[in-house]
Amino acid sequence: MPDLPAHPLSNRRRKDVASLQRRKFRRKHGQTIIEGLRAVTSALDAGAPVTDVVVTDEAMRNDSVVEVLTEGGFVTDADAPSAPGPTLWTTEADVMQELSGVASPQGVLAVVKRRYSGVRAIVDQVKGGGFLLGLDGVQDPGNVGTIIRTAAWFGVTAVVAGPGTAGLYGPKVMRAGMGGHWDLSLARTDDLGGALDACRSASLPVYGADLYGTRAADWQPDQPSALVLGSEAHGLSAAVLDRLTEPVAIPGAPERHGAESLNVAVASGILVYEWVGG
Repeated sequence: MPDLPAHPLSNRRRKDVASLQRRKFRRKHGQTIIEGLRAVTSALDAGAPVTDVVVTDEAMRNDSVVEVLTEGGFVTDADAPSAPGPTLWTTEADVMQELSGVASPQGVLAVVKRRYSGVRAIVDQVKGGGFLLGLDGVQDPGNVGTIIRTAAWFGVTAVVAGPGTAGLYGPKVMRAGMGGHWDLSLARTDDLGGALDACRSASLPVYGADLYGTRAADWQPDQPSALVLGSEAHGLSAAVLDRLTEPVAIPGAPERHGAESLNVAVASGILVYEWVGG
């Protein structure tokens, strides 16, 4: 087995990592947690800003884990905070359970810096040739993560989260995002209407998912442009509706009686394909 520069997880670092399960500490430290070998591998391969990787003693005996860690570029001195590269820590299974947000941890997790861009910088990036996806009050973390994954798959440039949208770097969002975070520019704003004004000032058409819009099958979006998705319960806010260049709809079967709405993550797959990949 390769001689990896692993260090026993210190009590101080254990407390810091465990605190990242709570939003206020993710904000305070500007960090989040990703879990599982696949997620950690994706982050390392994408050059994500990983600061720490924590592995159980049992996982360190797994050949697949060791193969990934061998390419991790870890620092050799755990007390050198300015060293380039993440620090590799080992710990016991019961401590990993404390750090993890899932019932059955895989024995591998990483701490990653949250990476947010400014809205103006994103608009400038998109107007040069790209796609801005806005989220207007999408509250469910699983849906937000799936939307991020979908956006990354189809080549969306950026995701901008407005008020009422789940935190883009929450653990559930990270799990559902499946590495999509590292392929996108991400931003949060308390003024999604203002962000759309910036899009329109940059000559970017603004589209939005709405029941009374153009049928998705008939939609002919311009590029570059912006698309906004709202919550399943309330749809798009007035601030967004007032700024749309064109609303877009996904009509359901006329004979349906029980299904009130289409899941927003499913809707994102349909609309983003028509917008970017169609």
